[in-house]
Amino acid sequence: MSKPINPAKYRNRITFQKEQEYQTPEGHWVTDWVDVEEIGKVWAEIKSIRGREFIMAGANAVDVTARITIRYNRYVTDDMRIKYGDKIYSITFINNLEERNIELEILASEIRP
Repeated sequence: MSKPINPAKYRNRITFQKEQEYQTPEGHWVTDWVDVEEIGKVWAEIKSIRGREFIMAGANAVDVTARITIRYNRYVTDDMRIKYGDKIYSITFINNLEERNIELEILASEIRP
């Protein structure tokens, strides 16, 4: 039997965004990031990844900067990005922990303007 999830660990409110292309009234095509309505705002645990974890994750130390854990959501895909306050994260990898559809672990890199 698995141990229950501690809901207190999810203390950060994040929003998933997806790129959307639309046409302006002037006829120009514009690409912009919009919030994914199917997901809405979700609670998450955000942890910075230490140098030792970069090697264990098999990722490039420059790319992966955070490990974000959320409750399982089937609408989350790796072509999205995550908005947390003023920070924007690009999704590098999504892991369905233990393949049990309980939690998603997302490895992400911060996008700096």
